Amino acid sequence: MKVGFGIPNNQGVEDPNDLVALAVAAEKLGFDSVWVREHLFHSTYVAKRLGDRPYHDALTVLTAIGCATKTIRLGTSVLVLPWHDPARLGKMVATLDQLSRGRVDLGVGVAVTEDEFENLGVEFKTRGKRTDEILGALQALWTQDTPQFAGEFYRYEGLKFSPKPRQKPYPPILIGGSSAAAHRRTARFGDGWHTLRQSPSQLSEGRDKIRQLTEDAGRDPDKISMSISLPIRFTDKPPSAPVPDRTALTGSDDDIIETIRAYQSAGLDEMVISADTADLVIQAETMSHFMEQIWPKV
Repeated sequence: MKVGFGIPNNQGVEDPNDLVALAVAAEKLGFDSVWVREHLFHSTYVAKRLGDRPYHDALTVLTAIGCATKTIRLGTSVLVLPWHDPARLGKMVATLDQLSRGRVDLGVGVAVTEDEFENLGVEFKTRGKRTDEILGALQALWTQDTPQFAGEFYRYEGLKFSPKPRQKPYPPILIGGSSAAAHRRTARFGDGWHTLRQSPSQLSEGRDKIRQLTEDAGRDPDKISMSISLPIRFTDKPPSAPVPDRTALTGSDDDIIETIRAYQSAGLDEMVISADTADLVIQAETMSHFMEQIWPKV
């Protein structure tokens, strides 16, 4: 199993250069990947968390990290696809993949912040349909010299598109979410499932559903990776839930190791841990403690 670290671009860190420094430290400590989040407006729970503090752009931060690092993979957890024009996003992601020499993992989702959709002029009720269409458009843009694509919202023909991603046929597409629609989307388009705060038992159940749907779609379920993003907090208080039902990494070192092993048994391929705070000292201490005291014992 691999381990990634969530870069707190969503936590109100004032200077984005500090986010890049965290990623450099994560690479030195041996993390396999770093991940950023996306919201464009301070909507609902984002506004409650941040107030007037900044939420830095996902791909801009990831590009700076790509230039400052050499080997660590660069993930999005997740980009909200209905907010993006596929041609512009396709060019940005392909450029980042070339710039980083093939290190991008593209996690995507649909989001639930209706007020944000309203401010962006994107119809909330069509977000699933738009997401599926954008995924098809991206695949065409990245694999065809002169892309041919016709959908309800987007249409391309007769013009060349470049650059293409360095990874072939394109960066791994990881589908976020835990709904039945997300499972179907993973089976149809995904190279992996990237979920959030699912327990080991929920992960195992979702994994089984996705594998069956993938096989039904005529694709190889063994090629679908399973990853999850989880908050981590070291405390003296033991977790309140039994191991199969835990949805966060909390408690003592032994408690956290026990929880991680449960995810391993559930078939997890990669775990992304996040210290949900703008405190850079806590961020750095969490990274080092995890890699020095937790991960070697898993």
